[in-house]
Amino acid sequence: MELKDFVKETLSQISAGVAEAMDEVRENGGCVNPAAFAKVKVPEPSHFGAYEKGKNIFLVDFDVAVTATKESGTNAGAKLTVANFLSLGARGESSQNNVTVNRIAFKVPLVLPVDPESEAQMNERLENAAKKRAERKGFQRTSGFQQL
Repeated sequence: MELKDFVKETLSQISAGVAEAMDEVRENGGCVNPAAFAKVKVPEPSHFGAYEKGKNIFLVDFDVAVTATKESGTNAGAKLTVANFLSLGARGESSQNNVTVNRIAFKVPLVLPVDPESEAQMNERLENAAKKRAERKGFQRTSGFQQL
């Protein structure tokens, strides 16, 4: 599998798994990835920052063994693929391979789907807080003493 496909599939499955787990966990009284404005006092290695509307950015760590293959022959080219230490089958192509195995580590920021119920509750709290602030400002402007 090419590295780009591995990364794409991994991130897609993480996101899909979180989304699919939400209902089941909610039925058991829990909540998967609730909407929240994270205030991280101690740097958390998996938390990258805040995105918007209670969504947070998490870092997905990859540490992958890859092979850099340069082929010569009828289908010549270079590819970076996830290392496969057990390879079965033949493609029926004539080629000569030069393979190098390396290990690479990298992080990818990912915003996960947020629990819709907790997002609605958070939005309601934010709206109520904004209304109270607006009311206080209006009260402060009209509550001054008038001199005759």
